[in-house]
Amino acid sequence: MATIRDVAQKAGVSVSTVSYAISGDRPISAEKKALIEKAMKELDYKPNAIARGLASKRSRIIAILFTPEERGLGLSEISLITCAAQAASEKGYHLVMWAMKTHDLDELRQLVRHELVDGVILMEVRNNDPRIPYLKSEGLPIFLFGRDDSAPEESFVDTDFSVTMYQSIARLSGQGHRKICFVNQSEETLRSGYGPVLRAHTAFETICRDLRLEGTELLCPSDPLAGYWKASEYLKKNADATAFIVMNDKVLSGVIKACADNGKDIPQDVSIEALASSEAAATMLIPSITAWEMEGDKLMELAVGQLIARLEGTYFEVPRRLIPCTLVERSSSAPLHARSEHTLPGR
Repeated sequence: MATIRDVAQKAGVSVSTVSYAISGDRPISAEKKALIEKAMKELDYKPNAIARGLASKRSRIIAILFTPEERGLGLSEISLITCAAQAASEKGYHLVMWAMKTHDLDELRQLVRHELVDGVILMEVRNNDPRIPYLKSEGLPIFLFGRDDSAPEESFVDTDFSVTMYQSIARLSGQGHRKICFVNQSEETLRSGYGPVLRAHTAFETICRDLRLEGTELLCPSDPLAGYWKASEYLKKNADATAFIVMNDKVLSGVIKACADNGKDIPQDVSIEALASSEAAATMLIPSITAWEMEGDKLMELAVGQLIARLEGTYFEVPRRLIPCTLVERSSSAPLHARSEHTLPGR
């Protein structure tokens, strides 16, 4: 594999001249630049991003900070991170993922002090998130994929969970469903102040009360078996329930099996809608799940683009964008009258 010294020797210039040509830190003559570019092409030399940053004081690497404390990386999260990597690449940057617990500032401190990245996108944002003041104290540019109510001055993009919850409940209510079960994430995650879980929890209670619906929330760890037992217990006590809203992709298969084991046909007896899901998660199950899908690509492209704009000095605003999910209808939901017609004698 060719090195920068090989390029310098072939082009007949010094190593420092090659470095300046790569980093753009100092001007060099057009003749020398042409010789260097020719040598790099012939040797198939690819400049190392870290080495390139030594002269410019920038690595052109951004980090995405993810906390796999309970849920880990699901299909929806993997899709978001893939989108972030592509968006960064299109702007000439590399993306790395830092995975650590929200309150593990010691590990975060070690990574920050190595000065390997130019900026950070925070995912899994919680209220009173300790990572935000720490990263700001270190002078590292950040952008939030989510919101911290205790840091309203910070730039963010986020799904509008309150509006999406209203749209889901209003749709089910309009289809005749009056008794709805909401399967949220775990009690621990709710207590931690994790934004999506907290906002969906509050919105569900408020909207069911305002629309005079009978709503029950199940707080459930991100495990299919936990979803199965929670949904089974609920259905045994609420045989007349006709709809589930699930904001926890990893328990969807458990909820589906619980319905089957309790004699509930989907969607004739029970409708299921996934909240803040993705196409990958919703279509891997049978039946495929009607889902309110996150505008993940749009949100992540905004986050990456705004962070890089800040790094490059073209950042003129403090964007705070809320984007509701988009409904994609599939096989798991139906109006309540469809069930009645299905069960009429002779049908």
